[in-house]
Amino acid sequence: MSLLLQKIPFLLELLVNGIFILLSSLKSIDKVPKSWDSSLVEQALTMGAMVVPVVLGIVVVANFLSSKDLEDFIRRHIFSITVFVPLLLTWGDQEFAFWLSSAHLLSSILSLYDDPEEGKEKKQLVGSPTAQLFRGIKLSPAQMVIVSFSGVILLGTFLLMLPVSAKGDTSLGFIDALFMATSATCVTGLATKSLATEFSLFGQIVILILIQIGGLSIMTLYSSMAILLGKNMGMKDRVIMQDLLDVNSLEDLFNMIVDIVKYTFFIELWGGIVLTIAFTFEGFEFGSALYYGFFHSISAFCNAGFSLFDTSLETYGTNPLINITIMVLITLGGLGFIVLKDVKEVVTAGKSLKRLGAHTKIVIVTSGLLTFIGAVFIFFGEFLNALDSYTLWEKLQISLFQSVTLRTAGFNSIPLTSMHTYTLYMMTLFMFIGGSPGSTAGGVKTTTLAILIQSIKATLKGDKGVTAFNRTISGPIVVRATALMFISILITSFFILVLMRLEPNQNFLAIFFEVISASGTVGLSLGITPFLTTMGKVAVSALMFSGRIGPLTLILAIGQRQKSIGKFDYPDGRIMIG
Repeated sequence: MSLLLQKIPFLLELLVNGIFILLSSLKSIDKVPKSWDSSLVEQALTMGAMVVPVVLGIVVVANFLSSKDLEDFIRRHIFSITVFVPLLLTWGDQEFAFWLSSAHLLSSILSLYDDPEEGKEKKQLVGSPTAQLFRGIKLSPAQMVIVSFSGVILLGTFLLMLPVSAKGDTSLGFIDALFMATSATCVTGLATKSLATEFSLFGQIVILILIQIGGLSIMTLYSSMAILLGKNMGMKDRVIMQDLLDVNSLEDLFNMIVDIVKYTFFIELWGGIVLTIAFTFEGFEFGSALYYGFFHSISAFCNAGFSLFDTSLETYGTNPLINITIMVLITLGGLGFIVLKDVKEVVTAGKSLKRLGAHTKIVIVTSGLLTFIGAVFIFFGEFLNALDSYTLWEKLQISLFQSVTLRTAGFNSIPLTSMHTYTLYMMTLFMFIGGSPGSTAGGVKTTTLAILIQSIKATLKGDKGVTAFNRTISGPIVVRATALMFISILITSFFILVLMRLEPNQNFLAIFFEVISASGTVGLSLGITPFLTTMGKVAVSALMFSGRIGPLTLILAIGQRQKSIGKFDYPDGRIMIG
């Protein structure tokens, strides 16, 4: 009962302030249902602007009563105080009430993840069957990632099904909403509905938020928001984040999360500003140019490939400012935050290139070679075909752009259906590889390819160990890379067979291209996505989810087992291969 009483202020805020925020949002985008009495809505908003500060006052008082002393209250609830004071000064102002109550409600939701103090936790859990039930549910980091992504996708599906998300009077069906939410959260870019013509501004913003969440991963976003709002991360969350970001200490974890927030903010801000200027030069009004610029900046950095144009970037395929900016954003997003941090130290702190980590060297060299080889292949393969009507400079620009976007970005500057079949097949190989670990990109990752190549090289030369850049790659990592590649091939092969059965009217190359694009979270398509059957959309959605989570992570999460007591090693067995 005492636990319920402690949650009453939050429930009151969620109910009262949540309704006020919803009504204010619907009014701001002119999507209040016509069946509602407009005068009653206005009265509710006016009353809400007066009640919201009262509710937050109750929350502040409850927080004070639950704190040890004044110092503990200020330290833990400084954000609530910061929001409550301006609300008192602007009592009755609907706009201030909307923005401040929205920020505080988000903070309150995040606070639910805070670990209670050890003494209180024991007191609350003793004799509580529900608490004992949830204590028995132990999820591994891989399972936590899957649960988190699934939750965001379901929430996004619900939001996209709302009438306010669609243009006109027809709302999205469940399957299309699920597909679009999955594609956005998994930063893929495949779409069954036109983002430009069938989604309202609200729906587009929902897609953009899902892209940002999916690009940074849910746990990283939660951790960064908790730090920004002064919340404490629970020990379990810290362990999960250390596993996801591959750091060894809590100090390194904190620094990495702060760096991720800084890099994301500044890179997307830079890209948004440059693209705003570029779209302004193309004749857009400043407001539209600003929106289009920042939407495509976030989509490009997160390697999502969603565009507000029905033909992606084909209309601006020869605009160097737009193309170069998008390419830089895709590349920065696909390298990974660990690599960005290393490169930043080289640029700002004068760190020697020789002192770069082995991971950074492998990522940069492999990504550079793949981009160069892909551009050369597209340039010569389509020189007299899809690129025939362009100048030499435009051919080089388009070839490089399409090669970069194969890092799982999903934009295209020329129609893919105009390309040779062998060029499209080559593109699927590059899409399957994808970007780098710890980035916003998908695929089996560049490091996996590099490790397998070095492993093959070591085998052919008869070397005992696998090395790269004068560093030894441990056996477990080689085995993990091999397993990841093999599992990815099995999953994509299985889904190719499934889609061949579900989509008998589509040709093999289109299905093959679609499956590789979905599994690598690329988003390029030969135009069959909107015409998929219901089961075909479900299958591609599952494939996009698997591709974003990572096949190996998915298998480990499903097959998670408790370690058995008294393990023992079996003797070696002699097996012939080859």
